[in-house]
Amino acid sequence: MGLIKSAFNIFELIYDEGIKEWLDETKYMEALEELYSKLISGEITEDEYDEEEAIILAQLKEVRNYKKDNG
Repeated sequence: MGLIKSAFNIFELIYDEGIKEWLDETKYMEALEELYSKLISGEITEDEYDEEEAIILAQLKEVRNYKKDNG
């Protein structure tokens, strides 16, 4: 039984760290800044920018909704 409890504790720690990382809005803001830099430098087109921006903003919205619903 101790082995199962230890394994569960490890999985719980991994899950908690994953959630903590997912909820960190800093990485989404940095991704938006990097994306904008690519647009300005000509690495990507406006259409590519718009597509990627929509994805990042959707992820950020999901995170914020989760935080609002779960405190």
